[in-house]
Amino acid sequence: MAIIDKVRDLALKKVEDTEYSLYDVEYVKEGTDYFLRVYFDKKGGLNLDDCVTLTEMLSDDLDKEDFIKDNYYLEISSPGIEKELRSLKEVVDSIGEHVCIKTYEKIDGIKEFYADILEVNNEELLVEYKDKAKIKKAIIPYEKISKIRLAVKF
Repeated sequence: MAIIDKVRDLALKKVEDTEYSLYDVEYVKEGTDYFLRVYFDKKGGLNLDDCVTLTEMLSDDLDKEDFIKDNYYLEISSPGIEKELRSLKEVVDSIGEHVCIKTYEKIDGIKEFYADILEVNNEELLVEYKDKAKIKKAIIPYEKISKIRLAVKF
C-alpha cells in the first residue's frame, strides 16, 4: 500500500466521530526534503488550535506505525477558503455558498460563473449570479463543470 493510502486510512480513523473531515493527503519531495501534507476541514474552517490538535493526533500514530522510511516534515493544514469542490456530495454540502464555476462549454453564453448555489437536483445546480446589474439564475449540469471551488464574495 502506498504511503498516501496508509496515511489517508490512518487520518480517517483519527477523525472518525469528530468534527473534522479529511480533505486530502500529499507526500512530495521538494529539493532534498520530503513533506507529508495532510489537509483537514470542518464546518466554519480550521483555526490554528485545530491544526495543533490534529498534528498531535496524527503525529503520534505516524511515529508508532513508522512506515515512512524517509525523514519528512509533517504539515497539517486547511484546504483554504477557496477550496475546490471535488465531488457532487461536496457541492451538495455547499448549497448556499458562493462559488466559482468553470464549464466545458458556454451556458447562457458564459463559461465562468461567480454564483451562489441555490439547489442541487438530479445532478444539476441551480445558481444565482450577477450579470452587470441584473440578478440571473442558471441551471448547470454537473457533468458540464470542469472546475468548481468556493469563492470569496465581494
